[in-house]
Amino acid sequence: MSDQLNSPNLLTRRKFLGQTACSAMTTASLLNSLLTMRSVNAQSAGVAKEADDYKALVCIFLFGGNDSANMLVPSEAGAHAKYLESRAELGLARSELLPLGASNDPGLDLAVHGAMTGCERMFKEKNLAFLANVGTLLGPATLSDYRNGTAVIPDHLFSHSDQQVAWQTSALSDNLYYQQTGWGGRIADALMASQEEAKISMLVSLSGTNFFQVGKTLLPFRMGADGAPTYHLGKGESDREMTRYETFRSLLSAENANMMEEAFSDLSERSIRDADTINAAIENTGDFETIPGSNLGNQLRMVAKLVEARKELGMKRQVFFVATGGFDTHGEQLYTHSGLLSGVSSALTGFHDALDSIGASDMVTSFTASDFGRTYDSNGRGSDHGWGGHHLISGGAVDGGKIYGEFPDPDITTGSHLLDTGRGRWLPTTSVDQYGATMARWFGLSDSQIHDVFPNLKNFSNQDLQFMLA
Repeated sequence: MSDQLNSPNLLTRRKFLGQTACSAMTTASLLNSLLTMRSVNAQSAGVAKEADDYKALVCIFLFGGNDSANMLVPSEAGAHAKYLESRAELGLARSELLPLGASNDPGLDLAVHGAMTGCERMFKEKNLAFLANVGTLLGPATLSDYRNGTAVIPDHLFSHSDQQVAWQTSALSDNLYYQQTGWGGRIADALMASQEEAKISMLVSLSGTNFFQVGKTLLPFRMGADGAPTYHLGKGESDREMTRYETFRSLLSAENANMMEEAFSDLSERSIRDADTINAAIENTGDFETIPGSNLGNQLRMVAKLVEARKELGMKRQVFFVATGGFDTHGEQLYTHSGLLSGVSSALTGFHDALDSIGASDMVTSFTASDFGRTYDSNGRGSDHGWGGHHLISGGAVDGGKIYGEFPDPDITTGSHLLDTGRGRWLPTTSVDQYGATMARWFGLSDSQIHDVFPNLKNFSNQDLQFMLA
């Protein structure tokens, strides 16, 4: 497969309208800067006004399709033997696993990959939970439904680009609104009226353009792990650079007879102002040395800085997007995947510890998402594109130390598996809508707002998976 499929910046439809924007001066961030300053006619979620009433969601997208069957593994001897027989070359020995001391429906004792020592610690400290077999669904479906076409099944399964979009938008309907917006953006839209003091967008991406944060009203402010991008001419210390910078700012503030010129000047000025606001707010925040200096770690370090600066920025709710790639493990999986999971675990653990150091660990909930799970059987060296997969949720507000959802039977050798659509491509038993709606309820959305954000939720009887504390 192309290396592009491992990139956290991969985005189609098609390249998100030509990569909509590519700096702080992009259409997305410019328009968002204007919209965040406007009075928005939206329903209030009834969020209280206390200074510490802050909550954030952090989506950690694992681009390429994480082989979560080796992230969360049955550890009891009999079930593990079935797992080894089914996974063949991909199987991990029991000595390579970290038992969690917890079982899941239907009562399997489970362990985490040995490279995820940080996640094991957080799980046992009850700051992390797993959710088994999540995927894109319009409604509950059985294997018979899948094979006979008697239930509506999502289009373009096993396709990287299509399933990335499906995960980020939950756009499994014909409604253009849901196809063109992401559920993170729709969550922010629902709460916008309660964010009167916000100086920047509620939506901040540390990993470029994404569908997850596109709302009807709001778009994400894109920034890097080292801060918000400043105007490309620079604002250096030399007299010449300062003169050039101030001259440009003066031109932007001048009145224009042409409506388009006036709009461009206004949006450009606001974009520069937002970048300056962010950079000034984070200037004296912590270094957060518990977080590793990896690509994902650096993104999460900047999220921690923005959380610390929340009061200066006037924020009560924020939705962040971070990402890492490399999970399209068709070959050399055992070695590659171990390093990937170790990186996720250390970054997430360091992030949690950093938040704990500033008293914000119970205010921030992080969760993973990915294109899809992968085949349970081996292609000889790795695994191929699948469907349902396991995910983790972390933070002080998570009812941790538990494994939620239905874990698939590890034996696919008999051919009678109730969830095997072929090669161990699990038919999901929990939908993205159920997953997101549970966090949205904690975030402050009302039932009616949640159903507006997640169009397929009405098709599921269980609309709160109970992994968040009240």
